[in-house]
Amino acid sequence: MSTREPFYLLWKKEISPDNLGPGLFVYGEQAAYLRKQLQEAVEKARKSGEQIQLKTYFLFDKDWSEILEEAQSPDMFLFTTRKILVVYFPEPEEDDPQLAERAFRQLVVPFEKEIERYFASPPDGVYLVIVYPGKLKKGNRLLDFFSRLKTGAGGNLRLLEMKTPRPPELTAWVHEELRKRGKKTSPQAINRLLEAAGTDLLLPEQELEKLSLYSADRAVITEEDILAVCAFQKTYNRFALEDALESGSLQEALSITSRFLAEQPDASEVINYFTGLSRYILSLARAKVEVEEKKVPVKEVFSKMRPQLSEGWSLFDRKLEAFSACLKAFSQKELDELVRELGRIDIKLKSSDLDAGIMIETFLVRFFQLRDRKKREFNRP
Repeated sequence: MSTREPFYLLWKKEISPDNLGPGLFVYGEQAAYLRKQLQEAVEKARKSGEQIQLKTYFLFDKDWSEILEEAQSPDMFLFTTRKILVVYFPEPEEDDPQLAERAFRQLVVPFEKEIERYFASPPDGVYLVIVYPGKLKKGNRLLDFFSRLKTGAGGNLRLLEMKTPRPPELTAWVHEELRKRGKKTSPQAINRLLEAAGTDLLLPEQELEKLSLYSADRAVITEEDILAVCAFQKTYNRFALEDALESGSLQEALSITSRFLAEQPDASEVINYFTGLSRYILSLARAKVEVEEKKVPVKEVFSKMRPQLSEGWSLFDRKLEAFSACLKAFSQKELDELVRELGRIDIKLKSSDLDAGIMIETFLVRFFQLRDRKKREFNRP
């Protein structure tokens, strides 16, 4: 039985200058990661003595006519140089299901014939890499166009989908990235890293670089390192606080708050801590409306709130179960009242000298009284 090649090796092979053909259309949630991989591959080729010119275009800045004209224009001084031209479609600023359709209609349709003519007879030594940084489903007109072009171009165009890897593949990738840096870590630490940075490969890779520097001569990167270094953990363990609010105890939440205040945070750090607490309560209140009034499934609401968690991970299931239970523990009226109380505390924190710790701890006591009330009622004989 053959072993499936890891995604990171497959992608590396596909975009290697030695393997590139006249055209490559790349799409998928991880397509933006190609930029880094391609840059590394070109630098490696240059160090070995190859002459490669790498140039980038953005379709909101240049149209296909200009790009293809440059691709077909010979450079009399660089006959031995290979040219890699990378063409990027605009990146979506938000989840827009119509973006690919608009991209095809506005950026491709007016130039369909020119693109087809180019790939019918591409110039030697020129490699055109076209990148759509988003998911494309079968039947999408943009994907259909390049699929038809691949069929009719006689091998001059290939397609590469760079989709988000499955959880075990991501874990293997993290281990490989750390191995290259002479480091290693535990599965628990990897879960924490991906929970913080998400599954967009560019972000966890940046965090891994920081973690490698932070750990210095130590070979093992720990969960504590991740909590100390990653961007979300500059002043407190936000995720530990959320875990306590969802499925932990009042004692845990008070302990986390006490440790934070013991570090003598400045006023802005206290506001940030309180904002993290408020954000979670507000998310519960909004989710309650979505689930009970709009009849949206809890899993769908949760997935939108926690896009950094991938369904299929045990962490996703655990967090979803805890979130659902926490949501059921409150009525909409109770959540609305908690939100109003947060507003009153926010004003006091910003406009008075009242003790921030006492106000936050008093709020936590009230939150847990309401959350745990149903448990007590259930267990009452």
